[in-house]
Amino acid sequence: MSKQTVRKEKQQERYSTFQVLSRLAKYTFRPALFVPLIIAVVISGAVDITMPTVMGKAIDAIVGPGNVNFAYVLKAAVTMLIFYIVGAGMNYVFNMLSNKAANRAVRDIRRDAYDKLSILPLKYYDTKAHGDIQSRFINDADMVGDGLVQGVAQLLSGIINIVGSLIFMLILSPVVTLAVLVVTSITFLTASAITKMSNKYFRAQQALVGRLNGLSEELIQGAKTVKLFNYEKRSQQRFDEINSELNITGRRAQFAGALTNPTTRFVNHLAYISVGVVGGAIAGISAGGISSFIVYSNLFAKPFNDLTSIATQIMTAIASARRIFEVMDETGTEEDAQNSVEIENSEGRVDFEAVNFSYELSHPLIRDFSLSVAPGSTVAIVGPTGAGKTTIVNLLMRFYEIDSGAIKLDNIDIRNIKRESLRRSFGMVLQDSWLFEGTVRENIAYGKENASDEEIEAASKFVHAHSFISKLENGYDTYIGEGTTLSHGQMQLITIARTVLANPPVIILDEATSAIDTVTERRIQRAFEKMMQNRTSFVIAHRLSTIQRADIILVMDAGRVVEQGKHEELLEKKGLYYKLYNSQYASEDEQE
Repeated sequence: MSKQTVRKEKQQERYSTFQVLSRLAKYTFRPALFVPLIIAVVISGAVDITMPTVMGKAIDAIVGPGNVNFAYVLKAAVTMLIFYIVGAGMNYVFNMLSNKAANRAVRDIRRDAYDKLSILPLKYYDTKAHGDIQSRFINDADMVGDGLVQGVAQLLSGIINIVGSLIFMLILSPVVTLAVLVVTSITFLTASAITKMSNKYFRAQQALVGRLNGLSEELIQGAKTVKLFNYEKRSQQRFDEINSELNITGRRAQFAGALTNPTTRFVNHLAYISVGVVGGAIAGISAGGISSFIVYSNLFAKPFNDLTSIATQIMTAIASARRIFEVMDETGTEEDAQNSVEIENSEGRVDFEAVNFSYELSHPLIRDFSLSVAPGSTVAIVGPTGAGKTTIVNLLMRFYEIDSGAIKLDNIDIRNIKRESLRRSFGMVLQDSWLFEGTVRENIAYGKENASDEEIEAASKFVHAHSFISKLENGYDTYIGEGTTLSHGQMQLITIARTVLANPPVIILDEATSAIDTVTERRIQRAFEKMMQNRTSFVIAHRLSTIQRADIILVMDAGRVVEQGKHEELLEKKGLYYKLYNSQYASEDEQE
């Protein structure tokens, strides 16, 4: 077992089994479903428990030549037929209701998990494997529904069989019942010890499934990169390592669980022998009574025989629930303060006042950053990779919270502005285009509810996307999903149109044209210039040709603004900006 698996397992153990079951009760135990389910289980159990007595008396009625009571046998046969029909009907109701309870539990668990995922800070997604998050949300939720609800339902049925069988056995013969209890206690102790041993393997198994899903998602999404760098063999090796570990852990869990059935069945056969010997030789029970006792001992012992499968279901469900609750208990985004205000028609004035920020306290990134941006200004941010350019934007949008200092919008600290209102004031186009499953029209209108077709088309024309959208098979109603054949540049144009349609007072462009060809980039730049008129704009760019007309250029390095000014001023200083510019635009003679 890897160190990472052990570490995750220990983290999950902060929830005791009792805590998990108590917490799951609100999802699984609903009176409207469980009252009729319990009634069905009780009736079905009553049928199972009554039948051996009727059968035993019928056997006594036909034992011995010339001693057959045909009237009683016929009556017993009709009674048993009716009871079996009722029992089958109750079993159907039981299975239907338990499945319904399981499906509802899965629905509600996923709903609550999704609600939590929607409010988790960006930091959570930046530090967790997305495949593992999906595994918890989808696979683990299924495990809880199928394992816990149905497992507990079977356990309830078993309890009824145990109690009912015990009562009838005591009525028939306390002496024989004692012999059955002694043998069955051995069965229970054996199953309990094996179940406890297998529990740890099932927890590790669920954690490994999450890791495997995370790795699979990375390899699938990065298929081009994998092939480009000839990483196929190494990726296969990584997959095989985790898959082999999962195989070993799974086999250990199944082996430990599978020990119970053969062990308990062997002990049960001893119980049958005990019934025959003690009942016939010592207690003097009739042939029919012994037959009834054998059936009752089987009914009594069956729940213990099934303990392995039921315990496996329940333990797997508990392990899955721990993983889901781990997500649910993550610290969500801090709620807006009670005195938070709404921003309507922002002027676009932005101020950074001695801002300090670090992703990890031991590694400060943004240090003592101050900047005043007048309404309608265009601020370009440049610098080497890791300088903190995108971090500035993340702080402005409150994707991350600053360590100290203040960021203000229209002279109001953004921590005192409702997040929804704050983010409505910004339009953001990222380097990586992201389209959602749906039509082109729905993707463009994502940021503006109830946008008209005319508004959507106008935004598309504004960014020169209308032409290629019109040529798609279904135009604006073309469905975007897995297997979409849009180029990266076309996808980027759609995301830009989405921002244009939202019409925010502040624009943020984070390498927005990096995936677009030079000709289209020029068109987009003109569109951006029109869009940014009278709007405050932040432009993060590596291509310095796109930001030469900015009102102010910030040159960042290691979290600090090392230079600022206009394009010409910065070139004259011959500092970092000068070096960055020349590295991109030096003449061929100079390069040689």
